[in-house]
Amino acid sequence: MGELFIAKTMPEKDWSQVSKPNGWGDVACERIITDNNLGVYVADARQGDANGKATIILPQWSDGTLHNPLSQERAKATAAIEGGVALYVDNPGVEIDLPNMSEDIKQALLSGDFKPGAIKQWDAIAQGLDYAGLDFDSVSRVLGASLGAHVASAIVRTAPEEVHLERMDLWETAGLDKENNFLQFAANFMMHGGDGYADILKNNPEWVAYLRKINGAKELAKIAIRRTAGLFYYPWAINRHDIGNTIIEAKNRKNPAIDGDTALTILNGTESKVSPSVFNDRLALRLAESGLRVVRLMSEGGVHASQDNIGWWTEAERYSESEAA
Repeated sequence: MGELFIAKTMPEKDWSQVSKPNGWGDVACERIITDNNLGVYVADARQGDANGKATIILPQWSDGTLHNPLSQERAKATAAIEGGVALYVDNPGVEIDLPNMSEDIKQALLSGDFKPGAIKQWDAIAQGLDYAGLDFDSVSRVLGASLGAHVASAIVRTAPEEVHLERMDLWETAGLDKENNFLQFAANFMMHGGDGYADILKNNPEWVAYLRKINGAKELAKIAIRRTAGLFYYPWAINRHDIGNTIIEAKNRKNPAIDGDTALTILNGTESKVSPSVFNDRLALRLAESGLRVVRLMSEGGVHASQDNIGWWTEAERYSESEAA
């Protein structure tokens, strides 16, 4: 039996309106295209320190390092708060300026297996680390939100032997209710995606000018036409993937990237329909029983779309960091 630190709630007043983190303007950012045709957005807040730690961020559904600049802002916020390097890595087959999804990854996703895609992402991560002057042993944290939580579990399962994580973060993990069929899951996913966006614009004056530049519906329509596989196969895989089993397999493998010393945070919004609290509670208990140290967190009033509020993302970073410690 590991440890389970019972749910603590991030008050809505703390995340609904949040200033940009210290050091925001000093983060050096660059998007690179790797040899295997994935995008990696590198956000570096080390301020001249050649060493440092790296966090790997895995994208939400339909997200990417180019067409949705909000992903770049998330990486920048994470880097600024940690004072290190954040690498935001594309999911194969989604970004519109890169190749379509390969057949082997399609077939794996049909059965709920994210590992072949994760192996390709590790190759891209290696190049991103090299760009920042770092190696695999600098990777101290993996963060996945929504679809990204499932990808994060496969990233940890397939991690190189040099990687050992201090933290793993699963935020707003989608598709934990296996009693839902695919159509029910997709309906919840689509209907709950835009909740609260008007409030995000209203409550965050520091971010609002930037957010108004993002036409999410227009970009989603482009992806639906040009990257149909990227939109279909990932939700299908979510609905068939046992994320708990993948994480336990990762812990039990030889030279694991996670063990009983890794802090694993599980965070969801109290009003989320895509990632309801009851299923996050079950996942937290299952992982704690497997021997992991789990920190259970919630955001008061949060919904699945709260991830698009950079104020929420920034405060979730601060809150989860202090609670994990």
